[in-house]
Amino acid sequence: MRWPLLVVGVLAMIFVALLVWRIFVLADNDKTKVDVARIHATKLTWGDINGTLPPDPDSAENNATPAGVDSNSNGIRDDVERAIYSKYKDTPRVVIAMLQYAKELQMEFTEVRNSETLVAVIQEEGRGYGCVNDDKKIKEIESLVLNNDKRLQFAEDILRKYMVSYTLLNEEDCDITL
Repeated sequence: MRWPLLVVGVLAMIFVALLVWRIFVLADNDKTKVDVARIHATKLTWGDINGTLPPDPDSAENNATPAGVDSNSNGIRDDVERAIYSKYKDTPRVVIAMLQYAKELQMEFTEVRNSETLVAVIQEEGRGYGCVNDDKKIKEIESLVLNNDKRLQFAEDILRKYMVSYTLLNEEDCDITL
């Protein structure tokens, strides 16, 4: 007589556990949709690049995390922003394109939490790549953004963990055109 009640009780607990798990999955799916939309809406603006350069960050603080220091909150790590501007300040179109790509690469450290957000970031990186349109400068930006073993390992880990097939966007490459 107790066995049937025990079986029903266990099945009820399993059902409740699956129901709770499904609620969390649906909530995470909704959050992912919001995150992907935010990633695609994040564009380089004149406000991101006009004004004073951020201060040179403390090296220890900047290298303490993969994301580093972005004191002006424009989505571009301060040391990368300063390096690009100081080298190309006389060529505004190059500065703008390189900062856009740097901003999109930086999103790997700040926005990726699953396959969908990784794809959105890679799609935006594809736009930035097209905006720069110079393999030498692309490699230069990548070496600035991925400038230590911790950052390289982080980028490799998210690719290994979340990579799926995807298609690139068919949109305008440059956020700001001169």
